[in-house]
Amino acid sequence: MGYRSDVAYVVKFESIEKRDAYVALCLAKNDEWITKAMEDCVYDNKEDPIITFKATDVKWYHDFPDVTAHRFIYQQARELDMGGYRFVAVGEDGQEDYDEEDMDFDLSDYIYAVHQLNTSF
Repeated sequence: MGYRSDVAYVVKFESIEKRDAYVALCLAKNDEWITKAMEDCVYDNKEDPIITFKATDVKWYHDFPDVTAHRFIYQQARELDMGGYRFVAVGEDGQEDYDEEDMDFDLSDYIYAVHQLNTSF
């Protein structure tokens, strides 16, 4: 079964052109995992130069190849000084398991965690 998390990230660029160049760079690597990770992302926003990804109830272990590919996407943008990113993961334990990375921009308007109580009555 394994431990599961809800995860999301956003990578923000200075312009649509820089975002599109970065997407092309990632796809040009011809790495099957990075290509699949890019297919899971959304990067066609014509108004906002961002790449976004979200997944719920997933096994997000850093040594899994798909997770490594997603981490490459958002971390490489920063390493190449092309964009900044925000990553948030909330695990099964709620407030006890919360991971966050925010690099270069204030992107908290895009991703934030909400703790709530739901009832059936």
